[in-house]
Amino acid sequence: MINKETTKIGFIGLGVMGFSMCHGLYKSGWKIVLPTYRREIDQSGSFTPLVPDKAAKIAVFDEMLENGCEASESPAEQFAKSDVIMISMPTSVQVEMNVYGEQGILENARPGTIVIDLTSSDPASTRKISADAEKKGIEYMDCPISGGYQGAIAQTLSVMGGGKKEIYEEILPILHTIGKPEKVVYMGPSGAGDAMKCANNFLSGCCLMATTEALSVLYKAGISPDLAAQVITASGGCSSASSFKFPEILFPDRPMGMSINMILKDVALFNKAAKETNVPNYFGSLAYQVLGMPAFEGKGNVDWGEAVKQYEKWCDVKLTGITGDQTKK
Repeated sequence: MINKETTKIGFIGLGVMGFSMCHGLYKSGWKIVLPTYRREIDQSGSFTPLVPDKAAKIAVFDEMLENGCEASESPAEQFAKSDVIMISMPTSVQVEMNVYGEQGILENARPGTIVIDLTSSDPASTRKISADAEKKGIEYMDCPISGGYQGAIAQTLSVMGGGKKEIYEEILPILHTIGKPEKVVYMGPSGAGDAMKCANNFLSGCCLMATTEALSVLYKAGISPDLAAQVITASGGCSSASSFKFPEILFPDRPMGMSINMILKDVALFNKAAKETNVPNYFGSLAYQVLGMPAFEGKGNVDWGEAVKQYEKWCDVKLTGITGDQTKK
């Protein structure tokens, strides 16, 4: 039975999203096993308003250790101590590095352990890991999240669950802590959560670039981009790009909180799924090319708002930095 009083959660991957989710679990009273063996890696970057610099991240990490979170000096120790292991990594490659090997989850977690993989992973990799984990008596759930670091800090993320339904229902108290309950949804068997996430991010990328193109045309027609976004949001062209991303993030020129490489990774996973299911992939292929322009120029690690700024350069328009308090950037 999973509950705050007895369940120990080992959290691996304390980056932008991971640290915010882990801190939310700690704040909400869950028992956390922290990867102290990764302190230098985890504290050297991935800053957010919660921990805006290295000193702040160190201070919050130390506060968590001083107030009940357990330390672990190796991956093997962390995995052995944990009843539930939560993984938040950039790609399936890093996930597999934590699953396999002498220090990995499969060799060190106890039978009955539940793994919750929050990564936007390759569904094929997830299904393979899940099958291998089951042989060891370990349950593996793919539960990718959406909502950015803002949602992670506020504990209002969307969560897309894949794996055994009975295990999904068992871990709901944890998922409802990091996410908004009405946005926590069971998608289907192993890999279904990851498939849903890459499709969602494909659409997010498409909508952002299509809206950028529309606003660029309207700018050239003499229409203010923020006024145009208001009208689009109240009309049939509405998407989160017009209703949220532009007004709340791009017009004030704040970071989107995801790199070009990360959105490209998800679009590539969607394109792979389209090919595997024999679905025409016109928009996915185009989205990859347009979103990938900064990466092709060697800027893949920059915030994916750069994909919008490339339109500013191409078309001589101004879509970012036009509203808001610039001190909040």
